[in-house]
Amino acid sequence: MSVNKKATMTVSDASKDPMIGRQLGDYRLTSVLATGGMAKIYRAMDYQLQRQAAVKVLSQEDIDLDKTLTKRFQREARAIAALEHDNIITIYQYGEQDGVYFLAMKLIKGKDLAQELKRLKRAGQRMDVRRALHIMEQVASALDYAHAAGVVHRDIKPSNILLDENDRAILTDFGLVLRASSETTLGTAFGTPRYIAPEQAISSNKAVPQSDIYSLGIILYEVLCGDTPFNGESPMEIALSHISDAPPAPRSKNPDIPPAVERELLKALDKEPEKRHRSATAFIQAVKKGYGVTTLEVPVIAPVEPPPAPPPAAVPPPAPRATKERGRLSRKPVLLVATLVGLLVIVGALIALGGGGGSGSIPGAPITLIYSDSTFAMLNGGDYTLEVATLKFIRGEDDAADDYYGDRIKRDVLPPGACARIVLMERQVSAPPGCGAEHSLEQLADPTRFFWRTETKNGSAVSSFSVVYQGRVLVTCPTVPRGGNSECRFNWPVAPTPTPSTN
Repeated sequence: MSVNKKATMTVSDASKDPMIGRQLGDYRLTSVLATGGMAKIYRAMDYQLQRQAAVKVLSQEDIDLDKTLTKRFQREARAIAALEHDNIITIYQYGEQDGVYFLAMKLIKGKDLAQELKRLKRAGQRMDVRRALHIMEQVASALDYAHAAGVVHRDIKPSNILLDENDRAILTDFGLVLRASSETTLGTAFGTPRYIAPEQAISSNKAVPQSDIYSLGIILYEVLCGDTPFNGESPMEIALSHISDAPPAPRSKNPDIPPAVERELLKALDKEPEKRHRSATAFIQAVKKGYGVTTLEVPVIAPVEPPPAPPPAAVPPPAPRATKERGRLSRKPVLLVATLVGLLVIVGALIALGGGGGSGSIPGAPITLIYSDSTFAMLNGGDYTLEVATLKFIRGEDDAADDYYGDRIKRDVLPPGACARIVLMERQVSAPPGCGAEHSLEQLADPTRFFWRTETKNGSAVSSFSVVYQGRVLVTCPTVPRGGNSECRFNWPVAPTPTPSTN
């Protein structure tokens, strides 16, 4: 599930959520990601594997109202588990614990297609055609794979298409999945009206693979034209339009659409399933041909590579990928001796620093933490990209629900001169001075989980938090009470050769 999907609950509701801090299977729930439909989505942490996840939890109230809900939920878990595809969400765990049904899935860093389309619409723009086709091609591949396995999704819509930071599309939310060969529909849910196929609107168990292709056609229509073809005052009115009304000609909405593309769109939106394309990929390939596109030049975001073999000052324990470097050093005794000497220098410097606040004598990037009771910012004042995946902020007890990990920062890195921010959800807070390039922004709903705030635990106030990198405390900073603010400075240890920003 997507990291940036906005929760619909209020801050006060989130702070009272009894599920926060609860352990379900291997995962401890830490914050709310989203609510809606039959479930609530939480961010969670597997502390054994040090892996985050999105955990979908069924609402007990909805279970009481719909006795088929648990069966549908189990069916969703089994359907996803059986589909191993790069563009289908990965499932980690499914289970029931003390009457709570949960499904743990891979946490996708990015947004969903619905959010991206809204952003473009607010800016008065349409998505670049090549980018749109790149996304649609991936979704089509996922759909054809599912259809070949006898699975019909039945709820294809933009909010169920997640986009990571490289525009890799991930199909998710198989809550209405139907195994066309052997199952009938459960419950009354039949899909989302704006994207539903005519035959599915008539009867949910009539859905076929071409029903998903129809929904994909509606999405592409929206991408190219700026809106879906059918809208109305009620879900029933929209569903009836899908059943009986012809969609407005796409070129009447966007004259830049080639006639051949219009023909393929209208074919995908035919009222009769058998008249649509035989596969989702065939549909998108036909649209590409209509645009005269044979290959898609997808923007490439350079991966973040580890720096070259570090100078003689690497902070232990080394990351796994440093193993090869150790192998090289073992073949070069002179470099090995130099590295060992450097390690001794760093250990001595760390002991001298003592983990206290302020900037120490360790060489490296100057880091500034600026925070109030509702916002936190980490500024990289150095000239190289920080790899922050193993960075950890701890308030009080380690591995508590208010710990914060650096892998939640965009692409697990913080470029030179950039800052990563955390803000209270729905609170408009400007970036602090010096934050010239906001690299990462995360909104959290529960301020009691803010690691930089003073909170009372076991009868005493926790007045500090620690910044830990690769298992070593870099600095201990004071927490702030409500209405307070503070700064904390330290040096990121061991500056490697400067590398260009990946921002």
